[in-house]
Amino acid sequence: MSNNLQGSLQRDTSTIFMACLFIFVAVVFLWDTTHMLDSDSYVFPRAVAIAMIILSLTLIVWNLVKPRLAKGESLVEASTARRVALVAAMLVGCLAMPWLGFLIPGILTFFLLMFIAMYDQWTKKRKLLYPVIAGAIVLGFYTLFGNILQVPLPVGTLFE
Repeated sequence: MSNNLQGSLQRDTSTIFMACLFIFVAVVFLWDTTHMLDSDSYVFPRAVAIAMIILSLTLIVWNLVKPRLAKGESLVEASTARRVALVAAMLVGCLAMPWLGFLIPGILTFFLLMFIAMYDQWTKKRKLLYPVIAGAIVLGFYTLFGNILQVPLPVGTLFE
């Protein structure tokens, strides 16, 4: 690696920090599941927490092994506003589930996440195809978890 390129490489410390925060949250969730007596209650949260730890550790190693270009040199700069909007959309979707159930907030949140996260130009084909695929994914997970795996999903107090 040349000296001028080596000087422009840097570690993404904010990503490493957030990955460490996710590991901490996952460990707290793992600890919290030790109080659950029924294996049906703790299997899924433990699987998600373990996956979150593994993926966060992978991200940390990736950032330590392969530093990124310095700010202003990457082809696509990430947006803080976009990141905040993604988290806000997920939180609003989760908060709406007790009232609206799983399906409506799930579909609306997926659509919001899809539109917020899209970097590429919205072509006519994408405008037609992506919502159909998004709806199919959410309906597929709803069917898988609610009907096949018999996981109790929120029904919503608004529809009772």
